[in-house]
Amino acid sequence: MKKNYFLIELIKSVPFRIFIILVLIITLIVVISNRREKTIRMKEDVLYLPPRQEQQK
Repeated sequence: MKKNYFLIELIKSVPFRIFIILVLIITLIVVISNRREKTIRMKEDVLYLPPRQEQQK
């Protein structure tokens, strides 16, 4: 089998096309998520309360 025929048959195969479609979808999702401005940023005001010291009797 010549190299050119192998590439043509590979491109024609259904699993290869499904793989390419999945890669494109994942890439598109990553690009869209990175372009979007992060509108929600979690802020937490943490108040630390030390444990009560028990009074010794």
